[in-house]
Amino acid sequence: TNMDDTLLKVDQFVLPGEVIGRIQPHSRNRLGSGLIQDKSDIIATKAGILCHKSTNDIHSYWIENNQMKYIPAVEDVVLGIVTDRLTESYKVDIGGTEHAILSSLAFEGAMRKNKPNLVKGSLVYARVTVANKDMEPELVCFAANNKSMGFGEIKGGNLFKCSLGLCRQLLAKKCTILESLGKKIPYELAVGVNGRVWVNSTSIVNTILISNAILNSEFLSPHQCEALVSNMITYSNK
Repeated sequence: TNMDDTLLKVDQFVLPGEVIGRIQPHSRNRLGSGLIQDKSDIIATKAGILCHKSTNDIHSYWIENNQMKYIPAVEDVVLGIVTDRLTESYKVDIGGTEHAILSSLAFEGAMRKNKPNLVKGSLVYARVTVANKDMEPELVCFAANNKSMGFGEIKGGNLFKCSLGLCRQLLAKKCTILESLGKKIPYELAVGVNGRVWVNSTSIVNTILISNAILNSEFLSPHQCEALVSNMITYSNK
């Protein structure tokens, strides 16, 4: 990786104030929730497990714990609810201490004459582009390549809240509960790292079944997840 491995404690428990690594010159790192940079040092600001993932040679690090309050970080994907419409933007509740700002032009192909028409209560899947404790968070509804890639307004389905830890599990490359459900029921899913999940399926019954299965899966083993899905589907078909 691009950090000094002598101090790196990936998958280990770290404490606030601990130096967990050093940034190497010209490295491509992205620091998420619970980490700050002080000169070349990376310092933990909260207790938890240090996590790492690598995408396109960019190394992302963050600290995961069972905190209940979401703290925005740049490049987070979130599910937000529009709370207010301003002249050129929207205020969006993303579950943090402050509402985020979403420009009405922050959508793929949006022009002044061709802007999305969101209303209070609209649900959006968005990406955090500004996260600074002195400013309101800012959102966009497109991916880094400026394509929508699933971002934007979401309609229908069921939105529910869950722990931040469960959201991270659902976004992992391998997630047994989602794989088990996908073998039995077709569904659409959007997961925000801010503790919100949106599900839509072929019927209201299936949508509720999927939502309940996800909520009940957090502390189950892969084998228990598979059994949970089988039992729920058998019961719902009676």
